[in-house]
Amino acid sequence: MGCPVCQLSYLIVLFLFHCSEARLSSIHEKPATQMKVPKYRLWDVAQKSLYLRNNQLVAGYLQGPNSVLEEKIYCVTNRFFEPEKFPIILGIQEGRRSLACGTGDLPVLQLEDVNITELSRGGAETSRFTFFRSYKDGMWRFESAANPGWLLCTSAQSNEPLGLTLRPDAAHIVDFYFQLF
Repeated sequence: MGCPVCQLSYLIVLFLFHCSEARLSSIHEKPATQMKVPKYRLWDVAQKSLYLRNNQLVAGYLQGPNSVLEEKIYCVTNRFFEPEKFPIILGIQEGRRSLACGTGDLPVLQLEDVNITELSRGGAETSRFTFFRSYKDGMWRFESAANPGWLLCTSAQSNEPLGLTLRPDAAHIVDFYFQLF
């Protein structure tokens, strides 16, 4: 990161990220029923958007009239974990349904009918709903707090469910764009 442009770009990203974190943190000042949860757009580097099909989040190419099917992602900070790890809880449908990771040898990603604002105040039991986000080269990765090393991923194939992978490869896309909506 020796060049001045790279350093400036990095500082701008840190500033924008800090502003995003401040916005996420401010929602914890109100009772859970009054919180306004920030809404984001999340899509993979292959430009696949997320949509709901058969109670699963699926990544696919949504064009024209189908673009309205895209699910927006709602996000709150999980205050139980160290802030340096950028712990977040992700949900859909105004934050009323949360992404959850099973545990075990092959953890499975699922949707649960749990409000993310209630989870944000929890303890260790919220780890299966929590992801540590990291930023590099303009893209985000989301690591399961309950399953260290397991990353949120889409399939290289279109219209496949969002999942988790321990080994990023050509078949499992782990880099995402994450933009405030």
